Amino acid sequence: METRETEDVKTEKKSIISRLTNSYDLSDKTKYMIISLSLALIHTFFLILFIIGGVQPLVIYNVFVVAFYIFMGLVWARQEKLTYIFVALLIEVMFHAVFATLLSGWAPGFMIYTIVLIPVCFYMAYTLEGINKSLEIALFASIGISVIYIAVLVITRHVAPVRNMNSVIDEIFFYINNVIALIFSTVFSMLYIIEIKIKQSSLMGENVELEEQANYDKLTHLLNRNSMDKFLSDTIEYSERENKDFCILMADIDDFKQVNDTYGHDCGDEVLKKIAAIISNDVRQGDLVFRWGGEEMLVLIKADMKAAKNVAHRICNHVATSITRHKDIDIRVTITIGVAAYIKGMSAEELIKQADVKLYYGKNHGKDQVVA
Repeated sequence: METRETEDVKTEKKSIISRLTNSYDLSDKTKYMIISLSLALIHTFFLILFIIGGVQPLVIYNVFVVAFYIFMGLVWARQEKLTYIFVALLIEVMFHAVFATLLSGWAPGFMIYTIVLIPVCFYMAYTLEGINKSLEIALFASIGISVIYIAVLVITRHVAPVRNMNSVIDEIFFYINNVIALIFSTVFSMLYIIEIKIKQSSLMGENVELEEQANYDKLTHLLNRNSMDKFLSDTIEYSERENKDFCILMADIDDFKQVNDTYGHDCGDEVLKKIAAIISNDVRQGDLVFRWGGEEMLVLIKADMKAAKNVAHRICNHVATSITRHKDIDIRVTITIGVAAYIKGMSAEELIKQADVKLYYGKNHGKDQVVA
């Protein structure tokens, strides 16, 4: 049954979207808290090594930097001042790299962090609402970082460092800085991919919702009248080309107005949903069910009149024996169905009119029947 398959596919799409989104459900606040506290931990290691290396200015600087990153992680991140963290992080990492390089030379490898800052800029510009996802900001920051990198490179080639650390400390810093830079590059690359997946999942969800609104009836979840035009047109074209039989059933719930007037429109809606479910379950694989309007439903049967009548009688009998439960009240209704077979050369309007005429013949001659 194609309506059921369509509904299952739609449900599966929503399930996939939900799984994708939930798999990467990490808030910006949490991410920036982790980043800030990670940088506080890294600078704590730096502080220890600078103490061992005897670089007093960097010891003092890193004491304040550790405290500042802890403040950002525990205060600014909780207050969601994420743009402040973004700007402060860029300035601090850039300043620390330049300051440490001018003091201790190029050998410890502090300037490698400026290279890592470039993908970080683009990631943060992509994810932060506060800077309006501006590519220009990331590009401008990257150009500035590159200029500073080259300037420091030129300076250190011609000017000796202010204070040399011993070669062992230099080598330790060199390896640590390269390892940390590789880890941060990998982490931010992964975060970027995750953000893209989340955005794709969100777009998929929006597309599924738009498709549902465009093609499905909100109450019954049957295909709607707008989508029916295309399906019926395609089926007529296929029938003409391949000489295949098909029929339509025009079904109408008997005395539906009386249900609404007696029990209210909420009850009427429950009855509509119940009948829609019965019809959807009783049609065959490949058949299509539409809500034509009000209490009328149309079924496209891709088979001859004999098969269409069998489906119609099955639906009619099933509806007559079913009960809709509403507020401790059992509601019973019946349904009348008109069946029309497509004849070569017919238009969609002619076919529907033929089914409609048969339907109203049945409504005027006892109801609860199939007229073919």
